[in-house]
Amino acid sequence: MFGPVSEGMRLFHGKSSVAVVGYSENPARIVGKVTAFLLEEGNRVTGINPKFNGSTPGKVPVKARLADLEQPVDIIQVFRNSDHLPALADEILALKWRPKMVWCQQGVFHFLFQERLENEGIQVVMDACPYALRSYL
Repeated sequence: MFGPVSEGMRLFHGKSSVAVVGYSENPARIVGKVTAFLLEEGNRVTGINPKFNGSTPGKVPVKARLADLEQPVDIIQVFRNSDHLPALADEILALKWRPKMVWCQQGVFHFLFQERLENEGIQVVMDACPYALRSYL
């Protein structure tokens, strides 16, 4: 794990607003378990997935892009392949606001992505699963 994991877990437990990039309602995918955990902890969750293009297929509102969010979020939770992170950094840094943290799911890491965001004052956790770490709350 890379980054301020304990701070991220504190945020996830603190009724934060979270944008889940790569959101899916497929119960077979870990993103569904993590989203359910985030909701159980009292967080406000918005899914980010261009395939839904603004629709809300379930209990979580979904936007196509981070730029479509009406309000800033505390955490951007990333479920994308690592090779997508440079473009995601561009998208995050183009926002008019900054998240407190970007948390990349287990298996997702890119050191230049981390360095770029941290140079802009955004904390980054890579290669970690908040659902797996939930007992540390």
